Amino acid sequence: MSYLIASNLDEVISSLRDGSGKARVVAGATDLYLQDLPYGLVDLSALPETTVIEEKDGFVKLGAAVTHTAAASSPLVLSRARALAEGCETIGSLQIRNIGTIGGNVVNAAPAADAAVALIGLGAEAVIIDIEGNRRQESVENLYWAYNRSVVDSTREVMLSLQFKPCLGGEGSAFTRFAARRALALPMVNASARVKLENGLVKEARLVAAPVNPAPTRLLKTEELIIGRSINEETISMVEKAAAEEVEVRDSLLRCSARYRLHLVGVLVSRALKTAADRALDPGKAGE
Repeated sequence: MSYLIASNLDEVISSLRDGSGKARVVAGATDLYLQDLPYGLVDLSALPETTVIEEKDGFVKLGAAVTHTAAASSPLVLSRARALAEGCETIGSLQIRNIGTIGGNVVNAAPAADAAVALIGLGAEAVIIDIEGNRRQESVENLYWAYNRSVVDSTREVMLSLQFKPCLGGEGSAFTRFAARRALALPMVNASARVKLENGLVKEARLVAAPVNPAPTRLLKTEELIIGRSINEETISMVEKAAAEEVEVRDSLLRCSARYRLHLVGVLVSRALKTAADRALDPGKAGE
């Protein structure tokens, strides 16, 4: 097996092209040994464009090789996309967060990947280029093909970056999870929320729960219910009930019973929404 640390994007593309489907892109590669090992690995983590964190052209932009530690500690992410910082700071161990990447968290396509759940809640899009030089943007929520299977073919395509609109005045985001222990455990349920308030009422909302499907799942019906409402105890109670009713889950020896997970979906989604709304009402809470 060969391992190349690419120095520029052209080198990444040409190495994949020469590999003829037997080489693949990696960055942190923390889950590599859980999968079939390819003939060749092309590491893009040394490319400056894949490690940038910036606000530009009305978007927060993060390179796909930004580590979880870098995202969780970034002042920009903390102030403009608190949900992503919260999702990244819960992943694995400190060692994993120091090398694992947000792009890898998406492409690995685990149904409850914490950073991916937060990114979908924020409405993130991925910028992808293939070995022919074709570039496209795809919503992160559309990058899941099947359980642990991504639409992105890492033998022919490179995820360069992820981007989303920042949470500005009247907007807030939040992420929450519940697991058997605080670290080094898969979540029984995790959830993220983004909300925009206008005159104290919900104008826009994104609510995401996982794992309830092979991909992190938007709760579209629950989102519709809260448009035009204020975030008060009545609304939070309604969201808790609606979110639990919108999903279907099964018993899992790895996580918990279906009944308990449905309860958790309602609790965590409503909790994420309440926190996001509090941050929208008080910008000073965005980094808390």
